[in-house]
Amino acid sequence: MFLIIPVQPEHKVSVANRVLAKLLDLAFVIVLVQVLPYPVGPLLGFLYSLVADGLPSRKFPGQSLGKRLLKLKVIHRVTRQPATLRDSAVRNAPVGVATFFAFIPVWGWLVLIVIGVPLMMVEVYLMLTVASGHRLGDVMGDTEVVEAEPVSRTSRSRD
Repeated sequence: MFLIIPVQPEHKVSVANRVLAKLLDLAFVIVLVQVLPYPVGPLLGFLYSLVADGLPSRKFPGQSLGKRLLKLKVIHRVTRQPATLRDSAVRNAPVGVATFFAFIPVWGWLVLIVIGVPLMMVEVYLMLTVASGHRLGDVMGDTEVVEAEPVSRTSRSRD
């Protein structure tokens, strides 16, 4: 049984920016799949699609490559901390399931399109229609996407 704690987002992030960030991440996955030999490329692409939002980073916590470029980040809704690897894997499971089919040459890509495109359409529909802007993955992972604070420049101390 899930305990649902209603936490309202600070403000709804642009759906266009979220979709563009995801498209950039998917482009990175496609590059991995095409450049690296089979099965290494598809495996790394699949793993990236799952954990990208929770990769450990001191400078960019909670940010996949696409989110870094668009200055967005994923946080856990309750703790308000950047997404962990677990948070990312749970929230990206719907996308990960679709990208898993990239392992299967030819037929896998067809299944990826048949499952992945409608799934992405549902995710975008939810982002547009749900008041909080959460998609299915956000509900599953108890996460939300927020704008990333600018990285502060450390000033040198004068000795």
